Formats: sequence, C-alpha cells, structure tokens
Amino acid sequence: MAKLIACEFLAGWRRKLWEIERLQLSNALMNYDSILKLVDGSPALRAGSYLPISQAATAMGLDVADLLREAADGHLALYYRFIAKQGYTARFSDFDPDDPELGTVVVPTRSNRPEGSRIVRASGVYRVPRGETGAIAARLLTGKHADVISLEVIGGEAQSVEFVPDDVLRLEVDQVELSCSELELRRQHMASLVSQASLAAARQAQRATTNELLDSTPQRAKAPLSKVLDDFCRSHLPQVLASEKDIERMRNGIALLIEFEGDLSIGTVNAERLRHFRDVHLARMPANENRVRSQYGTKSMTESIGAVSGSEWPRMSADERDMRMKWIARMFRWAHAEKWIADDPCTGLRKESVLTKAERTRVQSERPTREEFTEQELHRIFSANWFLTGTGEKTKAGTYRTFQPFHYWLPLLGLCTGARINELAQLYLDDIRQDGAVWYIDINRKTPDKSLKNDWSERKVPLHSCLIELGFAEWCDELRAAGFPRFFPELSWNSTNRYAKDPIRVMSQYLERLGMPRNGTKVFHSFRHGINNALQKRTSMPDWMRKRFMGHEPGSGVNERHYLSDATPVEMSLHLEAIKMPLSHVMKFHSAQGVEAVRDALRRKNGGRGTGEILGHA
Repeated sequence: MAKLIACEFLAGWRRKLWEIERLQLSNALMNYDSILKLVDGSPALRAGSYLPISQAATAMGLDVADLLREAADGHLALYYRFIAKQGYTARFSDFDPDDPELGTVVVPTRSNRPEGSRIVRASGVYRVPRGETGAIAARLLTGKHADVISLEVIGGEAQSVEFVPDDVLRLEVDQVELSCSELELRRQHMASLVSQASLAAARQAQRATTNELLDSTPQRAKAPLSKVLDDFCRSHLPQVLASEKDIERMRNGIALLIEFEGDLSIGTVNAERLRHFRDVHLARMPANENRVRSQYGTKSMTESIGAVSGSEWPRMSADERDMRMKWIARMFRWAHAEKWIADDPCTGLRKESVLTKAERTRVQSERPTREEFTEQELHRIFSANWFLTGTGEKTKAGTYRTFQPFHYWLPLLGLCTGARINELAQLYLDDIRQDGAVWYIDINRKTPDKSLKNDWSERKVPLHSCLIELGFAEWCDELRAAGFPRFFPELSWNSTNRYAKDPIRVMSQYLERLGMPRNGTKVFHSFRHGINNALQKRTSMPDWMRKRFMGHEPGSGVNERHYLSDATPVEMSLHLEAIKMPLSHVMKFHSAQGVEAVRDALRRKNGGRGTGEILGHA
C-alpha cells in the first residue's frame, strides 16, 4: 500500500515537472511579442465573455494547438455558440444509463425525448460536456472534426441540464470558443513561469523596435491617427457622402481603432495591429451599442463592453464588424494616396473577413432562407380591412390614426413589381411614367435622399394592369393636385433606412399578427421571391430580361454587361401580364380619403407644424 501511494505521489510530481519544462521550453521558443502578450495580458481576457479560439490564441500570444492541449489536460473548457438552433433540453439524470461503469447514457432524438424535457430554439454559448472535453480536444488536435450529440446548458439549475440539437453537431476547430475568465486564470499561471531574463529581453526588443520604426518614419507619418481621421472626415468624406449623419457614423466607427489601440502615429500602424483590433477588440463589441449606453449609462465602447460582459446581450454582427474594417481600410487607402504613409497596411487584409471560413459556413447554414408567400398567405395578407374596402377606418374624432396609404399600396407594389421596400418607399411622382399604354416606375437615385443597393438596381419596371384597375393612376393625380412631390408623402426620412423605417416596422408587425414566423423566412422581401419565381416558371421571359426586371446584373459576359440594352417597359409588360395576381377581392382605392389619411399622418408627425411634406436630405 505504501509503495502504491508513493508511486502516485511520484507520478504527480513528474507531471508537474514535465509541465514546467514544457512551459519553459515554449518560452524559449516564443518570440518577444508573444512573451509580452502572455505577461501583460489583454483587455479581451478580462471582459468575462467568450472568444473564438483563434482570437483567444492571439490575445494569449499562443497557438491554437497550445490552447487545445490545455483543454485536453483539463485546464480549459470548450464552448460552442448556437444561432437559433432547434432541439430540446433535459436533465442529464433523465437519460437512461448506457454503461454504469463509464457513466455514459443514451441520448434519444427529439421524438423519443424524456418526460419533462422542453423543445427550445437555442441561441448563445453552450459547454462541451466536461467528461468529453479531453477526448474532443485531442481529436481536434489531430486536425479532425468531432461529433457532439449534446452540450451542457451554462448556469441555472444545480443538476446538469443538456441541450440536444436535432442534428449531430459537427464541431470544427474554428467553431470552438473559450471562456475569457478561464483563459485569464490560465494566462496568469503561465505568465508566472516566464523567466525574468526572457521578459527583460522582450521589453528591450520592444523598445528598440519602436525607436527604430519612429526614426525611419517620415515626418508626416508621425501624425497621430486622430489628426488623420479629422482630415479624412473634413476633406474627403463630404465629397463622397451627402449626409452629415453618415459621415459622423463612419467617423465613430474608425475612432474605435483609436479607443482600443491608442492614438498611434499612422506610420506605426501595421497589418498585425489591425488584425489584433479586428480579432480581439472588435469581436467583443455589443450590438446596438447606443441602447447599451441608454440602459447602462455608459459613455464609451470600452464601458459598454464591460457593462454587458457575462450577459446574453448579442455581439455586433459580422456584417457590421466587416463594415467598420472597410471604413478603416478606406481611411488608410486615402492616407496612402495623400502621401501620409508610404505603404497601406490594409493591403493584406482586403480579402479577409472578421469570420473564418468555417464560421462563415456555419452562419450561412444556420441563417434562415427567405421564402415566397404561399397562396393562402397572400390571401390573408390582402384580406385586411383597407384592401376589402379601399380605405381605412376613422376614429370617433373623424381622423385616420391606424391607416396610411402605404398600408395599401406598398404590399401591392411589392407583389406586382418585386421591388425592394426601400426602392418603393422613396418613389417620387416624377418616377411614375407611361411607355405608350404601359405604366412603369423608374427606380433611380437622381435625388440626394435616395439610395440603391448597387448600380444594377437602377431600372424601369412595368406595372401590372391590376394596379391601374385598383386606382394607381388616379391616386398619383390626387397627390399631384394636393401638391405632394412623392408617392408616399406620409413616410419620414432618416439616414439609415431612408424612407423605409416605418414600412419595415409596420410590415413586420402585420405579418406577426397574421401568425407568420418572425425568423426571417417570411418578410416583405418574400414578395420579391414570389414574382421572380413566377416570371421564371410561368412565363417565357428571357433570363437576362428577368434579371433586369429584378434589378440584377444580366450576366457576367462582356456582351450582357456593356452592349445589351435593357428591355423597354412595354417588352417586359407582355410577360408580366401573363401572371394572374390573386387580387380579385381587393377593392379600388379611395383617393380622396387617402389624401385625408396623408394629412392626418403629417399632422401627427410634424408636431403641430402643419401638413407639409418633409423631404429627406437635400
């Protein structure tokens, strides 16, 4: 017995000595920058949230393989982030045992789930089962994926609660996330083993590199980023952006680089520094940060990150993060053209994204696919009272409060033209014309208050004859007679959605009341899918013509892109009229009452300043 106990002690000491030797060896092989990252730490690790393993490795100054070894040795847990994943939750103790000695259980599918389990749509971070972490980390170290059938719900009940997704989770290395608090504890332990000689040498090398870089930097490149940003926003952005709000939004997005990396000399900023900002700081920023400031009283992004750390507050989307990196790249490209710097540090980042390829694949696979409306859904949509009567209901005071003309015309135009909601919301009456007997809308950006997705979005779209039968032309005449320049004068403009803010909100609420799922599958854009499929499957319209009808590029060839003229509204109308619209029960619009509704809406929105239409940014 004594020998057995002594052997156990000896084995424990040997394990500790092996770990110290391994760390000392890695210190010897680590470069100076990695040693400083390990010793000094990173604000990202003190945020109390979770980081993708690649970003965690960057913040720690280690390789991804080093962190997987730490997990395999039992020092770190592995986590996975779901986005609206279907499955069920159940207590681990409710599963039937499989092998009592190993402690394994049988995890059934949703149809055979245990009593007391709940069907859920999981979003957020879940932990890889602790008993499987070592084996899964070891498998990921070999470069292979790991199949996981259940994950632990973090926090909550004393008993272990498992989330079982409907499909087996194929876990790749790039999808793994790690806890910042666990990483920080491990960093402190590993930093304590770094020798003083190695640390002193790293500090000296850092000072020498900084001095050498500054000495070799041209005088203009020594300007701080804040000065370059001021010049960029003052001299360049007004030439390309019409809105002061757009300029200020871009300024604030670029200023995040200064907030988190410091007001560096522009000549000292390199690609590695920008990647550090992107992968460590930008990845932790919360979505809708203005709401964080309003709710928590924060005054900077740094404070906002701290305020929501550890909560379920969503992070800034990948698209928003990519946009901020594009803004930063835009400033450096301008600075290079203006001779502030000799080389553009963003050159190597231009084809990179804030997400890895595996993460992009996962997000794409989990993103709901938009679907066209079914015949039954279209009947429900066009059965609202204003469609059945051609007008809205008045209040007891004799005013329209729950009805505006866009409630009637926007869904009809979406159904018959497939145009995007912002393209329709910003229409002027001058954009509505005739080609012979065919009415059409000219989708353009000829005024500063308009915006289009791209150059191919400019097009002329014929109107289906059913819209004319419902009083479209009479409504245009009524608006002109009333002195309104726009087709939807009741809509207000803002710098983000132009005139589409209210329609987006109203349409989403309307579809929700009709019982349609609010998961991104059934939205106003579903009208666009419907007309596109109808033109493709139920008419003889040529493919290139259909693409131009929808506002898409006609083809990739030189002939299609440069020499092929757009079809006329009359030519496209011949194919469009072959589609029978499900609107036989919809009544003609009452134009006079529609103008009353517009004036009531403007009276409310103008705060007592009359019923004059307020145009967007001019």
